[in-house]
Amino acid sequence: MNISPGLKQTGIRIGAVSLVKVIGLTGRIILTRMAGPEGIGLFQIAYSYFGFILMLITGGIPTSLGMYTARQPANGWFWFKRLSILLSLIGATLSLLTLAYSSTISTWLGNPVLEPFLRSLSLAILVVPLLSLLRGYMQGLEYYGAIAVSEVMEQAVRIGLMLGITWLWLPEGVMYAVGRSLIGTAMGGIVAFVMLLLFLRHTGQKNEIDCVPIERSDGSWFIKSSIVISLTRLLIPFSDMLDAVIIPSRLQTAGYTSTQATAMYGLLMGMAMLVVYMPTIVTAAISHTLTMKLALSWKELRYNYFAKKSRLTMEIVWIWGLTSSSFLWIFNRDLAQLMFHSTQVAELIRWLSIIPLLVGLREISTSILWAQDNKRVSLIGTAIGITAASLSHYFLIPLDGFHLKGAVAGVILMELIIMSGNLIGLKDTLKDIRIGTLAIHVLVVLIISALATRPALPVNWGDYAILPNILLFFVLNGSYMMIHYRLKS
Repeated sequence: MNISPGLKQTGIRIGAVSLVKVIGLTGRIILTRMAGPEGIGLFQIAYSYFGFILMLITGGIPTSLGMYTARQPANGWFWFKRLSILLSLIGATLSLLTLAYSSTISTWLGNPVLEPFLRSLSLAILVVPLLSLLRGYMQGLEYYGAIAVSEVMEQAVRIGLMLGITWLWLPEGVMYAVGRSLIGTAMGGIVAFVMLLLFLRHTGQKNEIDCVPIERSDGSWFIKSSIVISLTRLLIPFSDMLDAVIIPSRLQTAGYTSTQATAMYGLLMGMAMLVVYMPTIVTAAISHTLTMKLALSWKELRYNYFAKKSRLTMEIVWIWGLTSSSFLWIFNRDLAQLMFHSTQVAELIRWLSIIPLLVGLREISTSILWAQDNKRVSLIGTAIGITAASLSHYFLIPLDGFHLKGAVAGVILMELIIMSGNLIGLKDTLKDIRIGTLAIHVLVVLIISALATRPALPVNWGDYAILPNILLFFVLNGSYMMIHYRLKS
């Protein structure tokens, strides 16, 4: 069977990201059982800070470099070398500041025991931005196989060291052990970075393009593109860091102790959100491969192809989002029991089950807008969504009967606002998508869901009894997606 290059690349991305997520999920499950909800809560708060700093350093530079390299492959290495010097200087500065003022930063984040977590992440603040930049360059060259291998290697090293260090240092205390284990983040980044450099040296790509003349306008394009993408992407990690401060604080206002509030935050952000965001690996992979192709077709003025590809992708993401959200709504208790050996987060998973649909449509619509060099719509929508979410968290969480429901409402509200703003901005591109077509997708997914929830094999497998149902659910829905894609193509 002939498979299009785009589908192959997306398949590679989905396979790699799935493997990375499976490794990460396995590590998180084991860590959760070692550290408990409070330990995972602290882990998540520390990572929200790291994510914000990482995005502060890199912003939209890797994406801009990828888009630029896709359009002008001969000049990509020139810009990678110069941008890597800039990111190295900024990363080294913020790494040293984090190391020196970890105690003060922990206090700002509302939990002094975060100090060992932040110290262990300080080296990663230098390493990971350079890795992101190199992957952006290679994304523009469409070296998706090498990127995929590097991601798997990075995750395997990170999780392996994290669990190993936690196990070795457990006698010193769970929090101390988990904090020290975050050094695995930097080590994984170093291994992946070296692997990609060796790959480039082997291919000879960088030597081939080192002396190509550069236009002055390229620099101004980089600045404009990176700033707008940076502002958009920076807002999401900034929102995560705000959540890490606001949610535990407002839970304490509602009457919970600091320990209880941190544990509840861990249940929501470290466990439930981990589960509901898992299906978005598919849409992330599609977005990763789609952006460069759409950017190239837009530059070449192939507007009909651009619109057709955009509509087809949105339909595929719509089907996948419906499938994933239905799956989470139906199997919330089984998933919680399977992953955490507890149904403590089952209700949270059910409340958040709409997330895969909203995030999938948001990610793909953002990629389409960026390919059109229209980055303002996503920026404005993201700013409004984060503001609404923060206000929701602040005012709803302390109310009787809300608490974590208020936090969930803020998360969903943010994603809904950003997605809606993007779709409004794409109304001309997506105008040929029919409501009737979307309704048929809803009906098919609901029928498949009903078939997949029938009792599985009459064998008592304990926590794993749901696995046949899960397999059937995704086989049926995956088959439907493939048939739809082939017919539309």
